[in-house]
Amino acid sequence: MKKTGKKFWPFAVLGISVIVLLFVFVAFVIKSTDTDDAGTVAEAETVLAELNSDAGDSAEGGDVDNLSGTESEEESSVEEVTVEADSTSEETSATENQDGNSSENKSAVDEAESASSDEASSQDEQVEDSVDEASSNDETQTGNAADTSSSTDEAQAENSTDVASTEASTEAQAPTPHTGGHLVVIDPGHQSSGMSEKEPNGPGSSTMKAKVTGGTSGRTTGLPEYQLALTIGLKLRDELQNRGYTVVMTRESNDVQLSNVDRAQIANNAGAEAFIRIHANGSDDTSVNGAMTICQTPSNPYNAAFYPQSRKLSDCVLDAFVASTGCKKQYVWETDTMTGINWANVPSTIIEMGYMTNPTEDTNMASEGYQQQMVVGIANGIDNYFAQ
Repeated sequence: MKKTGKKFWPFAVLGISVIVLLFVFVAFVIKSTDTDDAGTVAEAETVLAELNSDAGDSAEGGDVDNLSGTESEEESSVEEVTVEADSTSEETSATENQDGNSSENKSAVDEAESASSDEASSQDEQVEDSVDEASSNDETQTGNAADTSSSTDEAQAENSTDVASTEASTEAQAPTPHTGGHLVVIDPGHQSSGMSEKEPNGPGSSTMKAKVTGGTSGRTTGLPEYQLALTIGLKLRDELQNRGYTVVMTRESNDVQLSNVDRAQIANNAGAEAFIRIHANGSDDTSVNGAMTICQTPSNPYNAAFYPQSRKLSDCVLDAFVASTGCKKQYVWETDTMTGINWANVPSTIIEMGYMTNPTEDTNMASEGYQQQMVVGIANGIDNYFAQ
């Protein structure tokens, strides 16, 4: 019996040690993995039951006294295990409470974070709303600026239109556009004292004519033709210069000694693009009136090459002169008898502004207003000539 008891004791100690190690392992696993503690307790109780069963099996066939002592020791061990189990249960409960608290704390933290997130989202939304509002304001301001700019542009466009209309109206009031940039020679006809000496009617011509005469005079006003011619010539010079022309005068005084050949040579030497000779007409019939221009014929033996330009110049000057003054239009007289034209190697014309023997035209040509109309008409004709 003693022999048997000695064999049983090591196994009991080993079993108890195994049980203790199992409880420690279970407690460690429970603490580290947060598994279901209730299940672990149940498992521990199951293990205790199995150990009790094994202890009962080992007691069969042994000494009753030893069995009783062993049972007592086993019960003590079971009680220790039970105490440890209870302690473990309390620890588990505490762990559960801690876990519950942790869960509650975690839930509270989650709720706080959620609230914070919601608040941050709300703030973000407010910021976005502020940004959107600012953007809307910017767009509104931009729209207002665009409207203002558009209004300004429209106002500027209207102002530009008004200016353009004013300029167009001003230009419409001008008889013709100013061409300018050309050289014109003006020859006021005659002079205060005539020159009765003769000179050839054209280069190499045997026909001789007086170098220059004093011209006619007004039957009503008594105004000499040479004075009228000089007055109109000087005003025409000023008008053409204002329009941008370069002007050369054959004379600027009545007290000169210039023949018709001399005057043509001035135009030739200057390289005139238009040679304008200023004259007034006369007739024994005081009823005759009107204006005419004079140029060479296409068969002129001296300068027929300039006929097309001279005819064109004559037409332009006569048409514009009549349009400006309202006088009667006579015609362009083509003749090869004019010494001043025959000697000219440039486009040339003579403007006969009216009849000083006609009382009405004589009075008109002596007036300041009509003189300005005549000047503008001649200048417009020159403009038209160069514009075509």
